Amino acid sequence: MAGGTAWLVTDWTLHRHGEGHAHDHAPTDLHAWMHEHLDITPEQHEKLEPLEAEFEKLRVTLKDEVRLADVSLAQTIRDPQMNEAAMNEALERLNKAQGALQRATLEHFFVMKRYLRPAQAAKLLEWTHDSLTRD
Repeated sequence: MAGGTAWLVTDWTLHRHGEGHAHDHAPTDLHAWMHEHLDITPEQHEKLEPLEAEFEKLRVTLKDEVRLADVSLAQTIRDPQMNEAAMNEALERLNKAQGALQRATLEHFFVMKRYLRPAQAAKLLEWTHDSLTRD
């Protein structure tokens, strides 16, 4: 469950979400979505842009950690000498990496929310909610 949620919130939400509703699958990113659907002012853009750049660096690092943990788990499972303790350790590493990515993503949403007007913030939170609860 945690892995699916982390994947949804990070990869799909930030890079594949389209047209402002969780069930649309047109490729776009959060930055483009925000400008298209939230009517971001130039002043807001100026404040949000450095946050976006900083988060993108962190997101790439955390996604790499998830990918490495995935590979480690796959190798552990394939090992003929695998035991339950090794599998649990590899799975825990993956869950920890996914959780860190999910937490960072959600924290980023709440940081951005501070710079939005109430109606914009409500739209962003609705979009985030819909993304998390889609099938």
